Parts: sequence; C-alpha cells; structure tokens
Amino acid sequence: LVIRAANEAFVQVFPGGGEKQKTVLKVYQPSILKYCKDAILKETIRTLSDERTTSPDDAEAKYARVVGSAALVVAHLLDTLSLEEIEKHEAVYEELLRDQGIWKLSSYPDAFVRKAIYRLLVALLEKTQERFIDLTMISTYVLVEALPIDQTGSIYDYVKTLAQLSSFSPEVWTKYYTGSAKKPAIKRLCQFLRKGSQGGPSDFWLQLTALLRHIPATVLAHERELSDGKPPPAGGDSIPPVLEALHDGMVRRDEHRAGQCEAWRAYLQVAELLQPSKSSSESLRAFLETSVVPIIDQHIRPSSEKVGWTVAGPDQQSICVDAAALVFRASPEIFEVTWKRISAAIIQDFQTSLPEQSKDYVKSQDTICLVVKRWYSFQAIFFEKYGTVSIHSFLVSTCSSELESAIETMTSRNGKPYSAAAVLANAVRLLPDLTLRQYDTEKLLVKFAQQKVPTLLLSPSSPYLISFLDCMGTTQNIQDIYERAVESLVAAPDSDIKSKTLEKLVASPWLGRGQTSKALTTAVVNSLRQSLESGTGSWTLISGSMGNSSAPSDLTDQILARMTESLSIDHQAVAGLHGIGIAVKHNERAVKDFITSPNGSKLLSKLLFLAESPEDAVAHKAQQLKIAIQDIVSGNIDPNAAHSTIFGIINDGLRTADFTSLSVETLLEQAETMLHQSNEDSRTRILAELLPNVKQWTAALEPFVNSRPNVSLAMTNLLGGAVYLVDRLDDSQDTLKTPISYDSDGYSPALRIAWYTTKLINATSILDNVTTHDRSVICKYLALFVQVASDNLSIPGPISLWEYQGVDVDTDIIDAIAEAQSLLASWVRISTAPQESYVSAAISQLLDDSVGTSPASYYNGRASAALAAEYRELHSGPTTLKDEARLRGIPKISEIISFAAFLAGVPESEDLLWLCSQSIAKLTGVPLYDNLQDSGSSVKSLSLSLLIIEGLRQLILMNHVIQRREDIIQKIPQQRIVFYVKHLVDHLKQQNASASFKAEAHKTLIAMLPHIKDIYGSFWADLIDVVLNEWTQIAEFVDEEIPSVHASLRLYAALCALAVNDSNDDLLDYWKEQQTAIIDGLLSLMKTHSKTTDESHQPRKMVNELLARQLAKISPGHITTQHELYPILACESTALQQAAYQLLHQQIPLTQEQVSFDAALSKDYIAKLPEELLSLILASPSPEAIAVDNFHRGMPLPLRTYLLSWSLIFDHWTNASYKVQTDYVGSLKEGIYLKDFLDFTFRYLIIGRPKPVDASRFDIASYMPDMEDFPEKDTQWLLVHLYYLCLKHLPSLSKSWWRDQCPRHLVKPVEAWTEKYMSSLVIQAEISTVISWIPSQESDDTPLEVKVSSKAREITASYPIDDQSMSVVIRLPANYPLHPVSVEGVHRVGVNEEKWRSWLLITQGVINFSSSSGSIIDGLIAWRKNVVGALKGQSECAICYSVVSADKQLPAKQCGTCKNSFHSSCLYRWFKSSNSSSCPLCRNSFNYA
Repeated sequence: LVIRAANEAFVQVFPGGGEKQKTVLKVYQPSILKYCKDAILKETIRTLSDERTTSPDDAEAKYARVVGSAALVVAHLLDTLSLEEIEKHEAVYEELLRDQGIWKLSSYPDAFVRKAIYRLLVALLEKTQERFIDLTMISTYVLVEALPIDQTGSIYDYVKTLAQLSSFSPEVWTKYYTGSAKKPAIKRLCQFLRKGSQGGPSDFWLQLTALLRHIPATVLAHERELSDGKPPPAGGDSIPPVLEALHDGMVRRDEHRAGQCEAWRAYLQVAELLQPSKSSSESLRAFLETSVVPIIDQHIRPSSEKVGWTVAGPDQQSICVDAAALVFRASPEIFEVTWKRISAAIIQDFQTSLPEQSKDYVKSQDTICLVVKRWYSFQAIFFEKYGTVSIHSFLVSTCSSELESAIETMTSRNGKPYSAAAVLANAVRLLPDLTLRQYDTEKLLVKFAQQKVPTLLLSPSSPYLISFLDCMGTTQNIQDIYERAVESLVAAPDSDIKSKTLEKLVASPWLGRGQTSKALTTAVVNSLRQSLESGTGSWTLISGSMGNSSAPSDLTDQILARMTESLSIDHQAVAGLHGIGIAVKHNERAVKDFITSPNGSKLLSKLLFLAESPEDAVAHKAQQLKIAIQDIVSGNIDPNAAHSTIFGIINDGLRTADFTSLSVETLLEQAETMLHQSNEDSRTRILAELLPNVKQWTAALEPFVNSRPNVSLAMTNLLGGAVYLVDRLDDSQDTLKTPISYDSDGYSPALRIAWYTTKLINATSILDNVTTHDRSVICKYLALFVQVASDNLSIPGPISLWEYQGVDVDTDIIDAIAEAQSLLASWVRISTAPQESYVSAAISQLLDDSVGTSPASYYNGRASAALAAEYRELHSGPTTLKDEARLRGIPKISEIISFAAFLAGVPESEDLLWLCSQSIAKLTGVPLYDNLQDSGSSVKSLSLSLLIIEGLRQLILMNHVIQRREDIIQKIPQQRIVFYVKHLVDHLKQQNASASFKAEAHKTLIAMLPHIKDIYGSFWADLIDVVLNEWTQIAEFVDEEIPSVHASLRLYAALCALAVNDSNDDLLDYWKEQQTAIIDGLLSLMKTHSKTTDESHQPRKMVNELLARQLAKISPGHITTQHELYPILACESTALQQAAYQLLHQQIPLTQEQVSFDAALSKDYIAKLPEELLSLILASPSPEAIAVDNFHRGMPLPLRTYLLSWSLIFDHWTNASYKVQTDYVGSLKEGIYLKDFLDFTFRYLIIGRPKPVDASRFDIASYMPDMEDFPEKDTQWLLVHLYYLCLKHLPSLSKSWWRDQCPRHLVKPVEAWTEKYMSSLVIQAEISTVISWIPSQESDDTPLEVKVSSKAREITASYPIDDQSMSVVIRLPANYPLHPVSVEGVHRVGVNEEKWRSWLLITQGVINFSSSSGSIIDGLIAWRKNVVGALKGQSECAICYSVVSADKQLPAKQCGTCKNSFHSSCLYRWFKSSNSSSCPLCRNSFNYA
C-alpha cells in the first residue's frame, strides 16, 4: 500500500510521461543510490525492527520488503537512465554491484527478494556493463547456491535470468563455475530440472528451452562412463541426463495441466537439440526409441506401463505429430519401422478382439474403436502437415493393408467385431486421398459395399457401415447400394439394432432420394405415433428426420401435422410439445414452410392456447416454442404469409369458442404485435381483418337478442314496461337451433368478441384508421352487447353470455361491461364531427331496428335508448320538426318499443304534455281491464292481439312520458287526475287484474298521488286495500310478480309518506285503522319472499331490499308472531335476513320482562330459549362456507344466519331476571351449542392466520351490522362481540370449555387473546352489574354493604352484626373469567375458623363452578344466606359446616337417628367415599326422617 501510494503521488506530481520522471531520477540518482546501497548492504533484520515490539516473522517480512524494494529501485534506474547518466556514478554502482552481499540475496528464502535480485541482474546484463559484473561471484551465488533451492514464486524470473546470463556469458557454466567436482554443473542443472515448473506459468518452458540452448554443449554432453568402455545399452540409459531430468520434471504430479502442451513442445525441442548425429545410427536408434517414439505409442495405443509418456492438453495430437515428424527427420528408416509396427498392432487388435459372447465384448471393441479413430486422425494431420511423395506411397500401402484385414475380419465374423468396421469408416472419412482416390483401394471398398454391407446392416457394425456408406457419396453405384441396404433393413424384424440403424439412416443425406423414402417415412411416422401415445418413447428417429437437410418436405409436414394434432389431446400434449421443440431446434426451414401452409395457423394457435395452461411446465414450454416460432415467422417468412397466419388465428378465436380456444388476452397480444409490425401501406388492410365484421357480430349476438327477456327486467332499464309487449315465443321458437359454445373460461363468442374489440380499441389507436361506417357498426353492437350482458348479470338465464358463475367470473364480466360502457361514454362525450356522426348513426340504426315487438326489437330499442339518453344529457338541443311530428302522432302497437326508445333521446318540450294528456284522456272512462287480459292465459298466437294490449300500451306510454319529464303531472288539471286515479283504482280492485297491468298502474299512481293529497274520498281506503290484497294474494314469488310487488311497495311508501304528514284525514284514519293488517301484510310478503333466493337475481334483490326498508319502520312491540320470524333468519336473502334480525333484536328484550314476571309468580316456571332459534345454532358452518372467496359479495349467508342467531340468543339476557337467565343457561347446557360456537370462533379468529385478529380495532361491547367496509372485517367484529357476550353472560360455561374441551394447541393462544382484549371489559361489566345490584337487594334481611374497587378488581362485602361486621373480599384475576375468582376472609365474627373457611369455599365455588351463570352476585347471595342462616339458628350441614352449599341448597336431609341435617350433595359424596350408607355422625344406617 505504501509503495502504491508513493507511486500514485509521484505520477500525480510529475505527469506527462517518462521525460519528467527521468529528469527527477537524474537529479536524485545519487541520493537514491546511496539510500538503496545502505538498505541492501548495511541494513539487517535487527536494525530495521525492534525485537522487543516486533515479532520475528514481522521483522523478517519488513526486511524483505525494504531490501527487495531497494533492489527494484536500482533495477529501475538501470532500465530508465541512459548509460551516460549511469557512468556519472559508476563508483557507487560498482561498490554496490560488485559486493557479494547483494548477490547472496539470490538464494534468500523470500520470493519477493529473489525476484528483485533477478530483475536487477537482468537489467544489469541488458546494459552490458562488464565492469559492474563479477561473473565468478554471480556464478557462485546465482548458479551454485540458487539452483538447488526451492524457487516457488520466483521460478519464471529465475529461469529467465539464467537464460539471459547464459546468453551473456556461457562460461558461467564452465570457466567461472565454482562448484565442487562432486557436484558439477550438469548435476545441479538436472537436479533443478527434476523439480519441474515449481508452480510457474506455462511460459517457464519457453524460457527453459532458451536456457538449454545457451548452455555449452560440453555441459549437456552425456557424462555416464562405463567401466568396461562399451557403448551405452539400449533402453532408459540411452536418454541424456538433461532430457531425462526434464522428462521427470514434466510428469510430476504437481504440474499444472494447462502447461503440459508447452512442456512437451520444450521437450521435443531439447530432444532435437540433444539427439546423436545420424552417423551414429545405433545411438540414434536407441535415442529415438527411448526418448521420442514412446510419445507416439502412448498416444495411439495407451498403456499403463508408459503413463509417463501421456501427452495431456488440447494440442496433444499436434504434439504427437511433431514427435513423429522429429523421428522422420532424424531417421526415415526408424520412422517406417515404427509406423508398420503400430499398424500391425492395430490389425492384430481387431482381428483377435473378444467374441460377442464375452462380457467385456463391448468394452474391448469400444477401446479398439478409439485407437482406430486416434490412428487415422493422427495420420490425417501428419499427412496434411508433412506429406511428401515418399510418405504418401508409404501411407497408402499401410492403409490398404489395414482395410483388407478389416474387410476380411468383418466378412469372416459376420460384422461382430465392429472395431473392424470403424477402420473402414474412419479411413474413408479421414483419409479420402489415401483410400477413395486410389484405384485398387476404391475397387476393394466398392466390392465390399455391394456384396457385404446390405447383409451386415443388422450386425453390431451397422453404425460404422452407414457412416462408411455416407462417406462414399461420390463413389459410383453408391445409390443402388444404399437402396438395397435400406430395403433389407426395413423388411427385417424389429430389434434394437434395427432401431439404431434406422436412426443412422434417417440422418443420412440419401433420405429423400430414390424409392426408399416411402419405407423410411412409414417407419418414422410409426415411431412418432408410439412416442406420442406413450409419452416416454424414443425421439431419435424424429430428431434425425427433422435434423436432416435432405429430408423430403412431405415427411416433415406429416411429422409436424401429427404433432400439431397431438396438442389437442390431453395425454399427448406434453409429448407433442417436446416433439415440436425438436423440430424447431433441428429444422427451422421445415417449420417455416409448415407455418405458411393451411395447417400452420393451427399449430401456432394451439401453442398460444397451451401457453395459458394452469400447468406451469406445459405453459412454460408452450411459451418458449411460441416465441421461437414467432421469431422464425417474423424473420424468414414473407410478411403477407405471416399476417395470413395471424389473421387465421384471430378469426378462429372470435368465430368459435371451445375448450381449445385462445384466451382474449392472447388474441389481443397477437393483434397488437401485428399492428406494431405493420407499415403504413398495409395498415388499412390489417385493420379490416383485425376488427370483427358485421357477420361475426350478428352470429355471436343473435341467440341472445332473439330470446325473450325476463319481465322482471322492467325495473332495471330505460324501456321499463315495454318488456311486457315483447312477443312470447312457443317452445319450438324458444329452442336454440345451435347450442351456444363456451371456451375454457366459460365465455361465449359474443362476450369474447366484445371484450376483444373493447380492449383492442383502448390499447391501440386502431380507430384512427377506421371508416365512419365501421365505427358506427362497432358502436351499435357494443351497445347491444352492454344491454344483453347487463341482463345476464342481473338474472342468469338458460341462455347466458358466460357459462360459469362465481365471484371471479362475475368480477371479470363486470369489468368487461364497465369497460364497454366507458368506451361508449367516451364516444358520446366527444362532440367533434366524426364522433358525433358515427354515434348518431349507430343510434339511428338501432332505433330503426327496434320497430316491432320481437325480442330483437326490444334489445335494439334498449341500446338506442341508453345511447340517446346519454347523448341528450351531454349534447342537449332544441326539438327538431321531425321529433315534434313523431311526438304528435300516436304510435301504433308495433311501434311502442321504438317510440319508447325515441322518447329517451328527445329533448323536453310541450309535445310531451300533449302526449300525456292524450293518454290520460284515452284511459279515463274506458273499461281498461276488459282489454287487459293476461296474455299468457288466453292468447296462443305469437303476436298479441292489438285489442288486448291497447290499455297496457297507453299505460306504458304515459309512464314513459312521466319518467321523461317529472313536472308534467303538475301541468295537468287536478280534477282530471282525480277522475283518472279513481278509474284506475276501480280496475285494480278487480281480482283478475294482470301483474303487468298492476305494475304499470302502481307506477302511474306513485307519480300522481302527491298532486291530489288534499282531495278527500274513499279511493284512499281502496288504494290501501288494493295494496294489502296484492300482498296477501301472492303465494309464490315468481318473476312475473316482481315488477308489480316492487311497484306496490313503492306505492305503499308513497302512501306512508302522505299519511305521516297528516295531509288527508280520510287517508290518515284508514291508515291507522289498518296498521295491524299492514304489518301482517308486510310480514306475509316477507315469508313468501324468503322461500326463494335473490343471490343472483337483481330485481328480486331490489324488491327484498325495499321490503326490508319498509319492515324496518315497524315499531317494536307491534309484532305478535315472533316465532314465525326465526325461520326467515335462514333464508337466502341478505336483506330479509337482516330485516328479520332487526325485528327480533328489538322485540326479544321487550318480551323478557313478561317472562321474568311469569317466572317470579310460579316457582315451577322454567324459561326456555325458543326451539326455532336453537335449531339455527345446532351446528357451526363448515370450513367451505367461510372460505375467503365467499366473502367477496358479503358475509356468507349460512355464517350470517349462525352468528345472528347467537346474537339473538344473548338478546334474551337483556331485561331478564337472574332466575330466567339461569334457565336460559340451562337451555344451552342441554346441547353442545357453546362448544361448537367457541371452536368455530377461534378456528376463524386464530387458526390459519399469521397472527390472531386484533380485536382492539372493534367496539367489542356492541355490534352494528354492515358498518365495516369489508365483509370479512364485519364477520370478525361480530365474532369478537359474541365471544364477549359469552364471557359476560356464560362465564362458567366458557371457562369449562376452555378448561376441558378447548383443543390443546389453542389453550394458550385463547388465554392470551382473552386476557389481552376481553378480560378487562368483562371485569368492568361484572363490576357494573354488582354496582347496579347493590341497591336492589332483597329487603327481607339486612342487606350487604358492598364496596367496589375497579382498579384493584376487588369487591368487598360486609354484613353488620351489632357494632361489628363480617367481611369478605372477592378478587377477580387479570384473565377473568377463564381463571377462577378468589374469595378471602377479611373479618370473622361469631363463628369458628372451620365454619368460616367453609363459607368462603362455598362462596368461591358458587362463583367459579356454579352450573348457572356463575356470577359474583350469586356468590354474594350464597355468603349472605350462610351468615343469615347461622344467625337465625338454621342448622348447618354437619359435613361442610355451611348453611348454603355450593349449589345454593340448604341442609334438607335429616338423619332419623341423631336428627342432624346434611346437604344432599355433601351426603352423596360421603356415601360414595365411605362405600356405605351410614350416618357420618352416629354411624347408624341412614334413615330419612
């Protein structure tokens, strides 16, 4: 760090390159030299560090850093400064560099110091300053002393220095060498070489080669002298010592594999340097055979005996070829002998290989195949690099011999030794110049191919034989050979060898040629079928076929078509995806061609569908393939063809819907991608294809708009009662010609088209390039879709836009409708000319299509009315002449729907008043109902008679006019209104009035009654009777009755408002007179409605909510049939359930005073909880009922019924006496009601949550229904409140559950949760109860003096005796009532300790273990009775010494002998423990007195 900081500071101060820095070095050279000389020659470990404060290791490291850095600085001076600058201070340099102290450091243990010295010597040698160099000294320290030491960390610098030094002066190894005779330079050098690279880089071997080149030959010469003077023997002793040492160092175990190639190259260079001369043939032969040839042998035919000659690394073959070249250059004769020896050995290997029956057959054949492959690869590289005429002829001869032997072996052994076939395949593939281009050899091979190959294809040699045939592609007659081979193979029985051979054949370039393709095609297709069926079959034939560029297109298309078909089959989809992945990976061209074919869009469509699979693995794989194929489509296919494929996918997705249809999101993704990739020229055509056309819209919406709408929808749309005029369809017309299909999400084509169109328009600027006509078409059909979807959402029917019902589906549908409505609203809101024109055109077209009374006319009218009403509100204007003319003309019966839709968009005008007056005039005085028979009972034709519906038509028309202009009634003379109302009431009094007539009549009366409220007459009473009669006559809540019931309730509300304001005495008097009948009518209506569910029926829910609001106005105490309301708590209507609860919640506390009075009058009276109410809490809701999904619409009804019933149970405690409350506790003890409730409560509040519900967020002591924003929070609040009531009113039962029945894993959580949130409130409530009880104590005896301490949770009770008093204190625990109350004596007067203690235990037992409420008041009463009884002479029990027992009974059992009295419970325990029936005192048999 110090050196780095110094260097950085130096560069910052002297920037600009070397000149400035050289100048600094020139100036400060003397100082630097002096400092470095002193540091190197004078400093020691002790002088640099204080041994008292520095460890030996730190001191030595510091010395090494100082000395090494100083040496590097001197080296830097020598490198940087010129010779002239150095000579200026040559004395200092000479003094430093000729001092032996510096060169001694070349063998210093620290690698940093050694490297610094070696670099200094290299810098010195490069300056060639001989006067500074003492070669004897350097040879002594750098060679003699440094060669033997471990050079780890400095080996590269050391060998580089030796190479530089040897180049500078080779005499350092001879003349200046100072070593002893026992250790000459060659020995020290060999010792160094045997250590290998010592962890150095691969460049070490390059420097080592340079070093050995510069060492004198006399040093490297062979110094082994034999005593007998004979020449060196052959074998290991023929290797020169230096080469042998180098080899030993290379093959050390600790040598890096990365440097092996460089090491062997260095070895070959040194071997060539040290090889004997060619004149000494015997020495040369021995040298080559022992030093070089083993490298070749070990590479071709590895042997464990020659593992030291194994060349490792990526360039091993090239190195072995170089070794062979070295042998050839040194002695061609030795090369030829070696080559023939290896060839003969290989021939012998496959000729004598193990038979097929041997267990090591495969292993031996594979080993020989590897040898053969290396042999021919070796020959190919050698021939390419060093091929000459002589080498060519020699290699041809050996290769021909090998091929002849291989053919003979295969023929004689029927192809079993496939290593012989490997010879043929590798020789032809790697050495075509030496085989196929040699006449004799080619003739031999062709003959073998024609005569023997077809018969050997089912032998183990088949893979190599097919490779052999493929390599002979340019040979004559090869096509015939191939065809005959394939025919024989396909005709053979199935076997593993046949399968493997077929795999090779389908990958052959001859697959698509000749007549063989049909047989191979059949085999490939059969293999594909088996793989798809099983899912685990082999795909090698398929991958080979698809990966073969010569495969015919009809085969690849057939494969892809079959795999596309498999994607629609559940158990084949995964395998099909795998197969398509193989096709995409191996043959993009075939996939590209298939995509542009008619079946191509099916493949992409099915992939898009599977990409949405709920199985992650399938979806992920399909998504990957989709992206890959789209990349192929976008990159390699004509844009028009690609667009046609995508258009096909989108059109199929919009036209049909089934379980394989793509989701709307996927269709949108494809459309957006196409739009993004399109250019200006093609955009218009693309837009026309992307948007659904009129034919698609019509086909999708036709089943829905031609179905008769539910009449209850009169309450929810702008056309109101016009729905009554829609033609009724008979069974044949009402049956769909083609059933509606749905996709996997349950969506119909109509819903998919609308959703797709809406999202595409919102996500893109597609409308900017669409004609006005196309915009009006989209606007028209989207408006129609909104009306149909709204009906389906309000009332699910037999013909629905979506198949499934549920929270998620409904949410998606609501989003779709809202998005379409928002889009339509945005078009209406924009007032520029283009938008105004196409919205107006859509309204006009819908209005034209609404003429008539068919269901389609009705839906077109509704769509037109909705658009026109919104358009009128935003863009109001004066009435046109055309509008005025239409308003003045009374519409025909067939035009009433169209006219009602027209009224929704027309501006307000006086023409509306004229139209209303005309309607009133026509209806007044005409016998309406004579013309208003219920169409379903008397008319059988499809078109209703104009005569029958004329009166209803006029009512509907007038109601639309009134709805269109609210103040219009005010402008009609009051007397005319009175006459009209009386006339209408007279007809409503008739028993056979239709529901549709009553509904429209009620709507008219609601609008007119406020304007005649001051008119007296009997019609007010008649009106009330009409409403009551309608309520009581309803036996079943059917859809046809819903509008009339809803209108009657609204009429009742209007009458109620008039009666409350005292506007009319006739109305008010009769209203008060009929109050009971009105309440009974409302309750009767509630009971009737409670029999049907309104969960998915919006009109029915609207009626029930309106009914509930009217029921809420009933004053407490007016309900006499309380028991009839309990079943309504279990109905499937939230509104009615809540209404029944509120009525009972108010009524029950009022009845408890009478119950308490009855209980006080009769000791035998036992108060009971209503059986109807108890039946509702028999079982807690199932876990499925409280699943998270069920809370989206509100609290699940079964759960709501159960919890509200418990709330009503606890309402019985309000205003009830203690005796009555005790009786109620007994009712609950008769079943397992409380256990089920508490189990359910804590299963919901604690189990399955990260942490228990935080009850502090709620008002625990009270509950208001539906005050929370989320239903789940409302449920939590109600459960928390009910548990609080359990602890308050049922403390003993709650404690018993926790102690004995609570699941073990819940005991601790319940205790902690209760103490944290509940106990303080329960204690406060208990103390408040005691405080309120204190002044109401019985006056027969002296009352207790009670003092309460809320903070200390203590209640002190005293009973005065003369001037003293008996006192006890009751202490409530922090987790009351789960833990017991303690009772302690404060002051005892007049009784002994035993009796006093007994009284305390009895009091504590009454509070903690009483079978009733177990309240503190019960304990205080029991204690007072004991005290009073003792003072009045009441005999105490001779067993417990108390007057009052724990069960609050007096001693009533008297012994007939000794006359002592006992408590029944005490006597029972005595009998049980003593196993006898004798008296505890006299021991006589107990006879009751």
